[in-house]
Amino acid sequence: MFINSANILFKSDPINYRKAYSIIFPIFAPKHMFSMANKVIFPFILLVLLVFQGCKFISEDNATISGTFTNLPETKLLIYQVLPTSKPLIDSASTDADGKFTVSLAVEKAGYYTLKSSSKDEITLVIAPGENLILTGDGNALRNTYTVTGSKDSELLAVFNQFTMANLKKVDSLSGVFTESRMKPDFQFIKNSLDSAYLQIFNFQKEKVIEFINGHPSSLASLLVISENFGPNPLVSEKTHPELYLKLDSALMIAHPENSLVNSLHLRMLDFRAEMDDMKIRDSLLKAGMPAPEIILPNTSGNEISLSSLKGKLVLVYFWSSWNALSRQTNMNLTTLYNKYHNRGFEIFAVSVDSDADLWQKACLIDRAYWMNVIDTKGLASEFSKTYGVRQLPNMILVARNGTIIARQPELSQLESLIKMNL
Repeated sequence: MFINSANILFKSDPINYRKAYSIIFPIFAPKHMFSMANKVIFPFILLVLLVFQGCKFISEDNATISGTFTNLPETKLLIYQVLPTSKPLIDSASTDADGKFTVSLAVEKAGYYTLKSSSKDEITLVIAPGENLILTGDGNALRNTYTVTGSKDSELLAVFNQFTMANLKKVDSLSGVFTESRMKPDFQFIKNSLDSAYLQIFNFQKEKVIEFINGHPSSLASLLVISENFGPNPLVSEKTHPELYLKLDSALMIAHPENSLVNSLHLRMLDFRAEMDDMKIRDSLLKAGMPAPEIILPNTSGNEISLSSLKGKLVLVYFWSSWNALSRQTNMNLTTLYNKYHNRGFEIFAVSVDSDADLWQKACLIDRAYWMNVIDTKGLASEFSKTYGVRQLPNMILVARNGTIIARQPELSQLESLIKMNL
């Protein structure tokens, strides 16, 4: 108690050594301060005070994690720090017979950590110096049930995680229906309904990500949220939502310039800004009336097909992927247009950016995509994707019979009228 009282005095008045000295050693009243004996003792006592004060500052860098996990008695918990290129184990703790635990971490600056049970169920935390996190959860399903208090960023992340888990549970239900319906005669109708339902859930999740980032641009939790996939599918990226990434980069560099992952994002954004400048130049070459750049890629038989070989036809250059939910939905819409106008000279030159040719060919059969299919296994990083400025999937450009560009990224609702006008 005496040391705490002295600390209060030092904080309010750093020069007020005399009062602090009297509190700790009442026998030395202020009137005795400057006796010869006290002049010898005083520097030593002052040194002791400063040591205690220094220790207090060091302890403020520590953070504690404690809590109770049901169904997880006497279990070792592993704590890792998340760095740009590694994830070192930094500490561990064990739950007691009631699932309770506590551990103190040396945290110099806010950063990312994961806590993993022996079952390899893992939760992610954002921890800053001096925070005291309290966790609860069911040890049988830790990530699905955990709650956290004592850390604003970790609390935000936990709430978002609960939202994500609920949506993934809905997707699991759709997968169950899909599996049960594969042999039914109306499977295609059921699949179309399931695809639409999945797309609705996917878009709901994407909207939540955008809302989260816009609401908390300076939170370290936002960097984790913006980087998450929904199942195998990315929700947002620099190419699909450049403004969102640039906003986050600017805010985090102001709030957390010392964080290594924030700096990694910043370096990416510097490269991205340079790429954006390059994209502006490329975009100028894709305006209406400009010649469509050549594409030469292998078809499903392995034979190389060129876009220019379709000159004389009205061609929709269509970039897509089997793993992209919106592309699969678009395939169904394009099938109707293709069947309606193909005999009149309309063709689709579909460029898949799949890395797996087998999945690509299966998707073509399932979606009844019987148009001109080619594949670019280099994905969105390929020269063709860059040349056509493909920043998101699906991506479409309508090319006239003479090989010049008519429209870039037309809405599906406008596409049919454009086809009619140019056939």
